[in-house]
Amino acid sequence: MAKVVFQPDNVTHECEDGMSLIDICEEVEVSLSFGCTEGTCGVCELTVVEGRENLSKITEEEKDYLYEEDLEGGMRLGCQVKVRKGDVTLTWKGNRAK
Repeated sequence: MAKVVFQPDNVTHECEDGMSLIDICEEVEVSLSFGCTEGTCGVCELTVVEGRENLSKITEEEKDYLYEEDLEGGMRLGCQVKVRKGDVTLTWKGNRAK
């Protein structure tokens, strides 16, 4: 089982390994929003506070949309993320996309 901490909402949720963040957010009430769900709008930008190694690899959509320094700083597009295993802590706020 994986565990995701949604810092802004002070919510912790256990989920099956390999679940997409979109599916996880459907199971739990959090304020993280999704728009296009295809990695092109940036509505679901978030920052991985802890557990980057427990997430799926950065997608081409994320590389196209986000600045390299933001990716290196832990920013991801929530619609592109799967929680592979372990513990992950996420936070989110305004957009900084290209």
